[in-house]
Amino acid sequence: MSEPQMFNTRSGNAVIVALDHGLSLGAPEGFKTPEETLDKVLEGDPDGVVVGPHFARHYKERLKAADADLVLTADVVTWSTSPGRDHGSDLWTPAFNTELLQDLSPSGVKIVLVFGRDDEETFRRNIEYVSHLSEELRGTGIPLVVEPVMWGERIPDGLETDSEYVADALRMGWEFGADILKAPYTGSVDTFEPIVSNSPVPVMILGGPASGSTKAMLETVEGAIEAGARGLMIGRTIWKSDNPTQTVAALRQVVHEGATVNDIWN
Repeated sequence: MSEPQMFNTRSGNAVIVALDHGLSLGAPEGFKTPEETLDKVLEGDPDGVVVGPHFARHYKERLKAADADLVLTADVVTWSTSPGRDHGSDLWTPAFNTELLQDLSPSGVKIVLVFGRDDEETFRRNIEYVSHLSEELRGTGIPLVVEPVMWGERIPDGLETDSEYVADALRMGWEFGADILKAPYTGSVDTFEPIVSNSPVPVMILGGPASGSTKAMLETVEGAIEAGARGLMIGRTIWKSDNPTQTVAALRQVVHEGATVNDIWN
């Protein structure tokens, strides 16, 4: 596959804001007004957004006016059959057919690959869907973004970003068919750089649950870019920040201009 459209930027990297949380969380705090949140994010001029296909359909004109690349989420992972609740369940399923996704002309399609599950049948289905969707998209020019995450109960607490787990998960991700990887950051340039350099496909970083400060998130992105990552696909830490527009603008400085966090954020 040729270089994905989302990396057609002056730096060759991309700032992609994840806004697909309504699929799993309903109307979470900080994202209860989708139009308002979307407008605040787009005002910061991200290179693209990750959204569900029907979010993209409903806000098509806003997204088109912003000239933001569209990465569509093809599956759903949630934690309860009650809306927006977390009851500790592991509910994952493919959600949208490939024809619908292609009709929206995305710059990428994203799915998760969840490691550490107790339910081995769901894990098997997850692997099958990664490989199946990879083949369905092959030749279309639409890259498959795979997000390998250590969410399952079989991953010991505190090891979700362990460098050995992340290295294994990313290797399996592209071996199953990923064209781009959305990866947990391991916490340091020294541990993340070899993982990135060993991947034949671009690596971007995810954000995970919103915790800590915006500055800490920016420092994580700075380290990931130094390690060779091609950008980010982060959501909650951006749209739950005090000023999403300013946060996106700061991320652009780090990702595209090589700015240091100390220079741009107090």
